Amino acid sequence: MSQGTFTLAGMAGLIKREDVDAVRERARIEDIIGAHVTLKPAGVGSLKGLCPFHDERTPSFNVRPATGRYKCFGCGEGGDVITFVEKIDGLSFAEAVEHLAAMVGVELRYEDSRTGALQAGQGQRGPDAGTRQRLFAANAAAADFYAAQLLTGEAALARKMLFDRSFDRADAERFGVGYAPNVDKGWDNLARYLQGKGFTQAELKAAGLVLDGKRPGSMYDRFRGRLIWPIRDTTGAVVGFGARRLYDDDQGPKYLNTPETPLYKKAKVLYGIDLAKKAIAATKRVVVVEGYTDVMAAHLSGIESAVATCGTAFGAEHARTVERFFHGDRSARLTFTFDGDSAGQAAAVHAYEVVRDLPLVLQAALVPGGMDPCDLRMA
Repeated sequence: MSQGTFTLAGMAGLIKREDVDAVRERARIEDIIGAHVTLKPAGVGSLKGLCPFHDERTPSFNVRPATGRYKCFGCGEGGDVITFVEKIDGLSFAEAVEHLAAMVGVELRYEDSRTGALQAGQGQRGPDAGTRQRLFAANAAAADFYAAQLLTGEAALARKMLFDRSFDRADAERFGVGYAPNVDKGWDNLARYLQGKGFTQAELKAAGLVLDGKRPGSMYDRFRGRLIWPIRDTTGAVVGFGARRLYDDDQGPKYLNTPETPLYKKAKVLYGIDLAKKAIAATKRVVVVEGYTDVMAAHLSGIESAVATCGTAFGAEHARTVERFFHGDRSARLTFTFDGDSAGQAAAVHAYEVVRDLPLVLQAALVPGGMDPCDLRMA
Protein backbone atom coordinates (compact mmCIF):
# COMPACT_ATOMS: atom_id res chain seq x y z
CA MET A 1 0.00 0.00 0.00
CA SER A 2 1.39 3.40 -0.94
CA GLN A 3 1.76 6.00 1.79
CA GLY A 4 -1.05 8.23 0.49
CA THR A 5 -3.76 5.62 0.05
CA PHE A 6 -5.87 3.04 1.86
CA THR A 7 -6.82 -0.30 0.33
CA LEU A 8 -10.56 -0.83 0.64
CA ALA A 9 -11.72 -4.42 0.24
CA GLY A 10 -13.98 -4.89 -2.74
CA MET A 11 -12.90 -1.77 -4.57
CA ALA A 12 -11.19 -1.68 -7.91
CA GLY A 13 -8.59 0.71 -6.53
CA LEU A 14 -7.35 2.65 -3.54
CA ILE A 15 -8.90 5.54 -1.67
CA LYS A 16 -6.74 8.56 -1.03
CA ARG A 17 -5.59 8.80 2.59
CA GLU A 18 -6.18 12.55 2.69
CA ASP A 19 -9.83 11.99 1.74
CA VAL A 20 -10.27 9.54 4.63
CA ASP A 21 -8.62 12.11 6.90
CA ALA A 22 -11.03 14.74 5.59
CA VAL A 23 -13.97 12.49 6.46
CA ARG A 24 -12.65 12.05 10.01
CA GLU A 25 -12.21 15.80 10.36
CA ARG A 26 -15.60 16.86 9.00
CA ALA A 27 -17.70 14.13 10.62
CA ARG A 28 -18.08 15.50 14.14
CA ILE A 29 -17.88 12.47 16.38
CA GLU A 30 -20.22 13.96 18.99
CA ASP A 31 -22.93 14.47 16.32
CA ILE A 32 -22.56 11.01 14.78
CA ILE A 33 -22.54 9.21 18.14
CA GLY A 34 -25.15 11.60 19.54
CA ALA A 35 -27.64 10.27 16.99
CA HIS A 36 -27.43 6.89 18.76
CA VAL A 37 -26.45 7.74 22.34
CA THR A 38 -27.68 10.47 24.69
CA LEU A 39 -24.49 12.29 25.63
CA LYS A 40 -24.06 14.57 28.63
CA PRO A 41 -21.09 16.70 29.77
CA ALA A 42 -18.65 14.72 31.91
CA GLY A 43 -15.80 17.06 32.69
CA VAL A 44 -13.58 19.27 30.57
CA GLY A 45 -13.71 18.20 26.91
CA SER A 46 -15.57 14.95 27.64
CA LEU A 47 -19.07 13.60 27.07
CA LYS A 48 -20.58 10.51 28.64
CA GLY A 49 -23.51 8.18 27.93
CA LEU A 50 -24.76 4.59 28.10
CA CYS A 51 -22.70 2.32 25.87
CA PRO A 52 -24.57 1.17 22.73
CA PHE A 53 -22.44 -1.97 22.51
CA HIS A 54 -23.35 -3.61 25.82
CA ASP A 55 -26.09 -3.36 28.44
CA GLU A 56 -25.28 -1.05 31.33
CA ARG A 57 -27.12 1.17 33.80
CA THR A 58 -24.24 3.42 34.81
CA PRO A 59 -22.68 5.40 31.92
CA SER A 60 -19.16 4.29 31.10
CA PHE A 61 -19.09 5.35 27.43
CA ASN A 62 -16.90 8.43 26.91
CA VAL A 63 -16.53 10.68 23.86
CA ARG A 64 -13.79 13.30 23.45
CA PRO A 65 -14.66 15.64 20.55
CA ALA A 66 -11.26 17.36 20.59
CA THR A 67 -9.46 14.10 19.80
CA GLY A 68 -12.26 12.54 17.76
CA ARG A 69 -12.18 9.38 19.86
CA TYR A 70 -14.60 7.35 21.97
CA LYS A 71 -13.97 4.71 24.63
CA CYS A 72 -16.17 2.50 26.77
CA PHE A 73 -14.53 1.68 30.09
CA GLY A 74 -17.07 -1.08 30.63
CA CYS A 75 -16.67 -3.31 27.58
CA GLY A 76 -13.48 -1.84 26.12
CA GLU A 77 -14.91 -0.75 22.76
CA GLY A 78 -13.18 2.31 21.35
CA GLY A 79 -11.97 4.09 18.24
CA ASP A 80 -12.74 7.05 16.00
CA VAL A 81 -15.86 8.14 14.15
CA ILE A 82 -15.28 5.65 11.32
CA THR A 83 -14.83 2.79 13.79
CA PHE A 84 -18.09 3.75 15.51
CA VAL A 85 -20.07 3.70 12.26
CA GLU A 86 -18.51 0.35 11.32
CA LYS A 87 -19.63 -1.21 14.59
CA ILE A 88 -23.00 0.48 15.12
CA ASP A 89 -24.22 -0.11 11.54
CA GLY A 90 -22.38 -3.35 10.79
CA LEU A 91 -20.48 -1.82 7.88
CA SER A 92 -17.06 -2.55 6.47
CA PHE A 93 -14.40 0.16 6.75
CA ALA A 94 -14.98 1.08 3.11
CA GLU A 95 -18.74 1.32 3.53
CA ALA A 96 -18.37 3.40 6.71
CA VAL A 97 -16.04 5.87 4.97
CA GLU A 98 -18.41 6.20 2.01
CA HIS A 99 -21.45 6.59 4.26
CA LEU A 100 -19.82 9.36 6.28
CA ALA A 101 -18.40 11.02 3.18
CA ALA A 102 -21.90 11.32 1.73
CA MET A 103 -23.16 12.80 5.01
CA VAL A 104 -20.48 15.47 5.33
CA GLY A 105 -19.92 16.28 1.65
CA VAL A 106 -16.47 14.80 1.03
CA GLU A 107 -15.94 13.60 -2.54
CA LEU A 108 -13.80 10.49 -2.34
CA ARG A 109 -11.11 9.85 -4.93
CA TYR A 110 -10.04 6.37 -5.92
CA GLU A 111 -6.72 5.43 -7.44
CA ASP A 112 -6.70 2.59 -9.95
CA SER A 113 -4.38 -0.03 -8.51
CA ARG A 114 -3.08 -0.91 -11.98
CA THR A 115 -2.73 2.45 -13.72
CA GLY A 116 -2.50 4.85 -10.78
CA ALA A 117 -5.15 7.05 -12.42
CA LEU A 118 -7.51 8.93 -10.11
CA GLN A 119 -11.27 8.93 -10.50
CA ALA A 120 -13.75 10.71 -8.24
CA GLY A 121 -16.66 9.02 -6.55
CA GLN A 122 -16.48 5.55 -8.08
CA GLY A 123 -16.43 3.43 -4.96
CA GLN A 124 -17.39 -0.12 -4.16
CA ARG A 125 -21.03 0.87 -4.07
CA GLY A 126 -21.15 1.63 -7.79
CA PRO A 127 -22.24 5.13 -8.87
CA ASP A 128 -20.87 8.36 -7.45
CA ALA A 129 -21.97 9.57 -4.02
CA GLY A 130 -24.20 12.30 -5.46
CA THR A 131 -26.13 9.81 -7.58
CA ARG A 132 -26.50 7.41 -4.66
CA GLN A 133 -27.87 10.19 -2.47
CA ARG A 134 -30.46 11.04 -5.14
CA LEU A 135 -31.56 7.39 -5.30
CA PHE A 136 -31.79 7.22 -1.51
CA ALA A 137 -33.84 10.43 -1.54
CA ALA A 138 -36.18 9.04 -4.22
CA ASN A 139 -36.76 5.88 -2.19
CA ALA A 140 -37.37 7.89 0.97
CA ALA A 141 -39.94 10.06 -0.82
CA ALA A 142 -41.58 6.94 -2.27
CA ALA A 143 -41.80 5.41 1.23
CA ASP A 144 -43.55 8.55 2.49
CA PHE A 145 -45.93 8.45 -0.48
CA TYR A 146 -46.86 4.81 0.10
CA ALA A 147 -47.34 5.35 3.86
CA ALA A 148 -49.72 8.24 3.21
CA GLN A 149 -51.70 6.16 0.69
CA LEU A 150 -52.40 3.50 3.35
CA LEU A 151 -54.76 5.97 5.02
CA THR A 152 -56.88 6.56 1.90
CA GLY A 153 -60.24 5.01 1.13
CA GLU A 154 -58.80 2.95 -1.70
CA ALA A 155 -56.47 1.16 0.74
CA ALA A 156 -59.31 -0.42 2.76
CA LEU A 157 -58.38 -3.94 1.60
CA ALA A 158 -54.73 -3.34 2.52
CA ARG A 159 -55.71 -2.18 6.01
CA LYS A 160 -58.02 -5.18 6.39
CA MET A 161 -55.19 -7.56 5.51
CA LEU A 162 -53.04 -6.00 8.23
CA PHE A 163 -55.93 -6.08 10.71
CA ASP A 164 -56.63 -9.73 9.93
CA ARG A 165 -53.00 -10.43 10.84
CA SER A 166 -53.48 -8.56 14.16
CA PHE A 167 -51.59 -5.40 13.14
CA ASP A 168 -53.02 -1.98 13.91
CA ARG A 169 -52.25 1.51 12.63
CA ALA A 170 -49.45 2.05 15.17
CA ASP A 171 -47.81 -1.18 14.03
CA ALA A 172 -48.01 -0.11 10.40
CA GLU A 173 -46.43 3.24 11.23
CA ARG A 174 -43.66 1.59 13.25
CA PHE A 175 -42.61 -0.50 10.25
CA GLY A 176 -43.45 2.10 7.60
CA VAL A 177 -46.03 -0.11 5.87
CA GLY A 178 -47.79 1.57 2.96
CA TYR A 179 -50.02 1.06 -0.07
CA ALA A 180 -49.35 1.47 -3.78
CA PRO A 181 -52.43 2.91 -5.55
CA ASN A 182 -54.34 0.52 -7.80
CA VAL A 183 -54.12 0.46 -11.60
CA ASP A 184 -57.72 1.71 -11.81
CA LYS A 185 -56.56 5.00 -10.33
CA GLY A 186 -53.73 5.43 -12.81
CA TRP A 187 -50.56 3.69 -13.88
CA ASP A 188 -48.12 6.38 -12.83
CA ASN A 189 -49.29 7.80 -9.50
CA LEU A 190 -45.91 7.46 -7.83
CA ALA A 191 -44.01 8.54 -10.93
CA ARG A 192 -45.98 11.77 -11.21
CA TYR A 193 -45.61 12.45 -7.49
CA LEU A 194 -41.84 11.97 -7.52
CA GLN A 195 -41.36 13.96 -10.73
CA GLY A 196 -43.22 16.73 -8.97
CA LYS A 197 -40.55 16.49 -6.27
CA GLY A 198 -37.86 17.09 -8.88
CA PHE A 199 -36.70 13.52 -9.55
CA THR A 200 -35.91 12.59 -13.13
CA GLN A 201 -37.18 9.61 -15.08
CA ALA A 202 -33.64 8.23 -15.18
CA GLU A 203 -33.38 8.42 -11.38
CA LEU A 204 -36.72 6.68 -10.88
CA LYS A 205 -35.70 3.88 -13.25
CA ALA A 206 -32.31 3.51 -11.56
CA ALA A 207 -34.04 3.18 -8.19
CA GLY A 208 -36.31 0.44 -9.57
CA LEU A 209 -39.47 2.44 -8.86
CA VAL A 210 -40.81 2.62 -12.43
CA LEU A 211 -40.78 0.69 -15.70
CA ASP A 212 -40.70 1.91 -19.30
CA GLY A 213 -44.12 2.33 -20.89
CA LYS A 214 -45.10 1.34 -24.42
CA ARG A 215 -44.98 4.91 -25.68
CA PRO A 216 -41.53 6.45 -26.11
CA GLY A 217 -40.59 8.39 -22.99
CA SER A 218 -43.51 7.07 -20.94
CA MET A 219 -43.24 5.09 -17.72
CA TYR A 220 -45.46 3.44 -15.14
CA ASP A 221 -45.15 2.47 -11.48
CA ARG A 222 -43.57 -0.89 -10.70
CA PHE A 223 -45.90 -1.45 -7.73
CA ARG A 224 -49.66 -0.94 -8.12
CA GLY A 225 -52.53 -2.07 -5.92
CA ARG A 226 -50.24 -3.71 -3.36
CA LEU A 227 -49.37 -3.61 0.32
CA ILE A 228 -45.87 -2.13 0.60
CA TRP A 229 -42.99 -2.61 3.03
CA PRO A 230 -39.93 -0.35 2.81
CA ILE A 231 -36.66 -2.30 2.99
CA ARG A 232 -33.84 -0.43 4.71
CA ASP A 233 -30.12 -0.99 5.08
CA THR A 234 -28.30 -1.06 8.41
CA THR A 235 -28.13 2.75 8.50
CA GLY A 236 -31.91 3.06 8.14
CA ALA A 237 -31.86 4.32 4.55
CA VAL A 238 -34.56 2.91 2.25
CA VAL A 239 -32.94 0.78 -0.47
CA GLY A 240 -36.05 -0.87 -1.92
CA PHE A 241 -39.53 -2.24 -1.33
CA GLY A 242 -41.45 -5.46 -0.92
CA ALA A 243 -45.02 -5.57 -2.28
CA ARG A 244 -47.79 -8.05 -1.45
CA ARG A 245 -50.60 -8.79 -3.92
CA LEU A 246 -54.08 -7.78 -2.76
CA TYR A 247 -56.50 -8.13 -5.68
CA ASP A 248 -57.68 -11.27 -7.47
CA ASP A 249 -57.16 -9.73 -10.90
CA ASP A 250 -53.48 -9.03 -10.15
CA GLN A 251 -51.64 -11.53 -12.36
CA GLY A 252 -48.26 -10.83 -10.79
CA PRO A 253 -46.49 -12.92 -8.13
CA LYS A 254 -47.78 -12.94 -4.56
CA TYR A 255 -44.72 -10.98 -3.48
CA LEU A 256 -42.86 -8.59 -5.76
CA ASN A 257 -39.62 -6.91 -4.72
CA THR A 258 -37.45 -4.10 -6.04
CA PRO A 259 -35.11 -5.44 -8.76
CA GLU A 260 -31.33 -5.31 -8.46
CA THR A 261 -30.27 -1.64 -8.34
CA PRO A 262 -27.18 0.28 -7.21
CA LEU A 263 -28.79 0.32 -3.73
CA TYR A 264 -30.73 -2.96 -3.59
CA LYS A 265 -28.79 -6.23 -3.65
CA LYS A 266 -31.11 -9.09 -2.72
CA ALA A 267 -28.19 -11.33 -1.73
CA LYS A 268 -27.29 -8.81 0.99
CA VAL A 269 -30.43 -7.00 2.15
CA LEU A 270 -32.31 -8.18 5.23
CA TYR A 271 -35.74 -6.81 6.06
CA GLY A 272 -35.81 -5.38 9.57
CA ILE A 273 -32.02 -5.15 10.03
CA ASP A 274 -32.30 -1.41 10.77
CA LEU A 275 -34.67 -2.13 13.67
CA ALA A 276 -32.96 -5.33 14.80
CA LYS A 277 -29.29 -4.28 14.80
CA LYS A 278 -29.29 -2.86 18.33
CA ALA A 279 -30.89 -6.01 19.77
CA ILE A 280 -28.57 -8.24 17.72
CA ALA A 281 -25.50 -6.45 19.05
CA ALA A 282 -26.81 -6.43 22.64
CA THR A 283 -28.03 -10.04 22.79
CA LYS A 284 -25.55 -11.55 20.32
CA ARG A 285 -28.48 -13.32 18.71
CA VAL A 286 -30.24 -13.03 15.38
CA VAL A 287 -33.48 -14.77 14.48
CA VAL A 288 -34.09 -15.31 10.77
CA VAL A 289 -37.74 -15.65 9.71
CA GLU A 290 -39.30 -15.92 6.28
CA GLY A 291 -41.49 -12.89 5.66
CA TYR A 292 -42.30 -9.26 6.37
CA THR A 293 -45.25 -9.99 8.66
CA ASP A 294 -43.16 -12.60 10.50
CA VAL A 295 -40.58 -9.90 11.29
CA MET A 296 -43.34 -7.58 12.48
CA ALA A 297 -44.90 -10.30 14.64
CA ALA A 298 -41.55 -11.24 16.18
CA HIS A 299 -40.61 -7.65 17.06
CA LEU A 300 -44.06 -6.94 18.50
CA SER A 301 -43.73 -10.12 20.60
CA GLY A 302 -40.40 -9.02 22.08
CA ILE A 303 -38.05 -10.84 19.69
CA GLU A 304 -36.45 -7.64 18.40
CA SER A 305 -33.48 -9.36 16.77
CA ALA A 306 -35.64 -10.85 13.99
CA VAL A 307 -34.87 -10.24 10.30
CA ALA A 308 -35.95 -11.78 7.00
CA THR A 309 -34.47 -12.21 3.55
CA CYS A 310 -36.29 -10.54 0.67
CA GLY A 311 -37.40 -12.99 -1.99
CA THR A 312 -34.31 -15.17 -1.86
CA ALA A 313 -32.72 -17.86 0.27
CA PHE A 314 -30.47 -16.96 3.20
CA GLY A 315 -26.95 -16.82 1.81
CA ALA A 316 -23.35 -16.08 2.63
CA GLU A 317 -23.70 -12.29 2.18
CA HIS A 318 -26.65 -12.24 4.58
CA ALA A 319 -24.57 -14.18 7.08
CA ARG A 320 -21.72 -11.69 6.80
CA THR A 321 -24.14 -8.80 7.34
CA VAL A 322 -25.39 -10.12 10.68
CA GLU A 323 -22.01 -11.54 11.75
CA ARG A 324 -20.55 -8.02 11.84
CA PHE A 325 -22.80 -7.20 14.80
CA PHE A 326 -21.40 -10.13 16.80
CA HIS A 327 -17.89 -8.63 16.90
CA GLY A 328 -16.22 -12.03 16.96
CA ASP A 329 -18.27 -13.46 19.84
CA ARG A 330 -18.21 -17.23 19.24
CA SER A 331 -21.15 -17.75 21.60
CA ALA A 332 -23.44 -15.67 19.35
CA ARG A 333 -26.54 -17.49 18.16
CA LEU A 334 -28.10 -17.65 14.72
CA THR A 335 -31.61 -19.10 14.88
CA PHE A 336 -33.68 -19.99 11.82
CA THR A 337 -37.42 -19.84 12.47
CA PHE A 338 -39.09 -20.86 9.24
CA ASP A 339 -42.59 -22.12 8.50
CA GLY A 340 -43.34 -25.56 9.91
CA ASP A 341 -44.34 -27.06 6.55
CA SER A 342 -42.03 -29.08 4.30
CA ALA A 343 -40.93 -25.98 2.37
CA GLY A 344 -39.97 -24.25 5.62
CA GLN A 345 -37.98 -27.27 6.77
CA ALA A 346 -36.17 -27.44 3.43
CA ALA A 347 -35.35 -23.72 3.71
CA ALA A 348 -33.92 -24.29 7.20
CA VAL A 349 -31.69 -27.10 5.94
CA HIS A 350 -30.46 -24.97 3.03
CA ALA A 351 -29.72 -22.04 5.31
CA TYR A 352 -27.82 -24.30 7.71
CA GLU A 353 -25.61 -25.52 4.87
CA VAL A 354 -24.69 -21.93 4.09
CA VAL A 355 -23.61 -21.01 7.62
CA ARG A 356 -22.51 -24.33 9.10
CA ASP A 357 -18.82 -23.33 9.07
CA LEU A 358 -19.32 -19.96 10.78
CA PRO A 359 -18.03 -19.69 14.38
CA LEU A 360 -21.57 -19.33 15.73
CA VAL A 361 -24.10 -21.37 17.67
CA LEU A 362 -26.63 -22.47 15.04
CA GLN A 363 -30.23 -23.33 15.83
CA ALA A 364 -33.48 -24.07 14.01
CA ALA A 365 -36.91 -23.50 15.54
CA LEU A 366 -39.83 -25.08 13.69
CA VAL A 367 -43.39 -24.46 14.83
CA PRO A 368 -45.57 -27.60 14.69
CA GLY A 369 -48.77 -27.59 12.72
CA GLY A 370 -47.40 -25.62 9.80
CA MET A 371 -47.79 -22.22 11.51
CA ASP A 372 -45.49 -19.33 10.67
CA PRO A 373 -44.32 -16.86 13.34
CA CYS A 374 -47.17 -14.50 12.52
CA ASP A 375 -49.72 -17.33 12.99
CA LEU A 376 -48.03 -18.22 16.28
CA ARG A 377 -48.37 -14.65 17.58
CA MET A 378 -52.06 -14.60 16.66
CA ALA A 379 -52.60 -18.00 18.34
